[in-house]
Amino acid sequence: MPQKILPVYFYPGPEVGRKRERLEALTKALEEQDGEPPEVHRFYPYDSETPEITSILKNGALFSSRRLVILSDAHVLKAADIKIFKEYFTAPSPEATLVFTSDEGPGSRNYPRSLADALPKNAVEVFWEMFERDKRGWVLKFFREKGLRADNSAIDLLLDVTEGTTDALREACDLLAFSVEPGQLIGEKEIDRVLEHGRDETVYSLFDRFCRRDLNGVLESYRKMLHSDPGLVDRILSMLAEPLTRLGEYSVLIDRGLPSADAAKELKLRGGKRAVKAYNDGAHRFSMNELGLALRQLINLESWLRNAPRELRAAKTELWFCHVLGRSNRS
Repeated sequence: MPQKILPVYFYPGPEVGRKRERLEALTKALEEQDGEPPEVHRFYPYDSETPEITSILKNGALFSSRRLVILSDAHVLKAADIKIFKEYFTAPSPEATLVFTSDEGPGSRNYPRSLADALPKNAVEVFWEMFERDKRGWVLKFFREKGLRADNSAIDLLLDVTEGTTDALREACDLLAFSVEPGQLIGEKEIDRVLEHGRDETVYSLFDRFCRRDLNGVLESYRKMLHSDPGLVDRILSMLAEPLTRLGEYSVLIDRGLPSADAAKELKLRGGKRAVKAYNDGAHRFSMNELGLALRQLINLESWLRNAPRELRAAKTELWFCHVLGRSNRS
């Protein structure tokens, strides 16, 4: 954290884990500076009025010497909202700290560029997702520190069944460290036993059920994910888009007569036999036309969700699952 705490910060980018850690560090720094923890307020653009937020910023905290105001999903802010905040930036309250967050990063269509440009460069910190090689390196370093070993296929599977943020990787690796003996070589069997059956649902377990065309299982998985992390309502479809695209490509290769092992190798699918089985299930249960239509609908729905009322998002996503999985053109 910089020594001087700024009145306003903007934390964009999809890496939720490191962003959460930075917010925790900022909260701790404010407590050390003021001698007491700040009064924390959290808002979303969907259910809050911008004048209400700026009023809270300008008025002193009731139970502390400072207010920490966190406004999530800043990419949804309208031009009129950003204009009001820009006026606040010219004379921010010395008794408040405002933090904007967004899952969007620079270069994405919905990135709030006008908000970022209105702030000093040192007030904007982008939290990018780790590259695949960095995720693998993170896992290997964690295992070394815990005295654990894992074969390559196990690490592939771990990365496949985990969202890939530092938050999700740490949770999965902590669970493995607790569940296996020090020095034990971790294989796919241990990953499947500990992570697939001993932790919350992931987008990959949801995708497995999707490939089996198990509507009830998909809805159950989706609801469990939202229960454990309501913020996922904005990200599940984005996370599902890549494996669904891969499933369409896999189906094309299988339709051309390529053996499943060769198709998996061609697409560089990770996760070993488990992943190949899921893609085989999907290729046999969906026609290529169905997969193409499902992907187009997913992209359209994802775009709609970005600006949709928060209370409608889960229901609309469940309707999409019902539409895609509830009717089959396969005999």
